Amino acid sequence: MNFQRLILFASLLVLCACGNQKKFAYMQDRKDASTSGKMPEFTLTISPNDILSIQVFTINTEAFPGVATTVDKQIIDNRSPYEKGFIVDKFGFVDLPLIGKVNFSGLTMTEARDTLIKRFEYYMDSPIVVIKKLSFKITILGEVNRPGLYYVENEKITLLEGLGLAGDLTIFGSRKDVKLIRRTADGYKEILIDMTTKSILNSEVAYLYPDDVIYVKPISKKGAATISPSVLIVTSILTTLTLVISVILKEN
Repeated sequence: MNFQRLILFASLLVLCACGNQKKFAYMQDRKDASTSGKMPEFTLTISPNDILSIQVFTINTEAFPGVATTVDKQIIDNRSPYEKGFIVDKFGFVDLPLIGKVNFSGLTMTEARDTLIKRFEYYMDSPIVVIKKLSFKITILGEVNRPGLYYVENEKITLLEGLGLAGDLTIFGSRKDVKLIRRTADGYKEILIDMTTKSILNSEVAYLYPDDVIYVKPISKKGAATISPSVLIVTSILTTLTLVISVILKEN
C-alpha cells in the first residue's frame, strides 16, 4: 500500500511538471502539425530626429570632393551613429552638401533614395545613393536574459527576433503579459501581447518599429514558476524504482 502511494505521488509530480511546462510554450493555441499565414506589411519611414547614413557614389568623384565616393575607396568608419550621420530636424529636413535642404519627413527609405538621386543628377552623372537609418533601435526590459537597448542594422526585425536578441524570456517572465510601447504620431500606444497565441505572427506586433519598447512582466509567484529538470529526472528515477520494487514484492 505504501508503494502504491509512492507511485501516485511520483505520478502527480510528473503531471504537475508537464502542466507547468505549458506556461513557457509560445504559440500553443493550435495543435495541428503545421500552419501558415501572411505577415503584415512592414514599411520603414523617416521621422524627425532620425539619424541617416547617406552615401553618394559616382564615376567622377574628383569633381565632388567630400560629397561623392567610389565603391573601391570606402573606408571603415568606427564613429558613433550620431557622429557619422545626418540628423533629420524637427520639420523633417536634412541639409546636405551640394544639394541643400531635402524634406524627408514621412518618406520611406526607397522614396528618400529616389528623391536624392533626382537631386544629385543635376550635378553628377549616374549617381548611386545608399541611405540607411542609423537610429533604428529597440529597448527590451523586464524578465529577459539580456535586457537593454539594441540597434537594428538591417532595418527590419520581428518581435521574435527582438526577444531573441535579449536572450529570450526568463522562466519568471509572463508569456501572457508582455507589453509593447510604440511611438505614434499622436504620442505613445501600449499594446498587450500574449506570446502563447499564434495571432502575434499576423498582428501589428509581428514587426518591431524604431523606438519600440518591450517590457516583460514577471509572474506573480516566482517560486511556483517551474519544476527544474533535475526534479523531473529524480521523479522519473523514483517512479521506475518504485515500479520495479513493487513487481519484485508481488512475485515474492
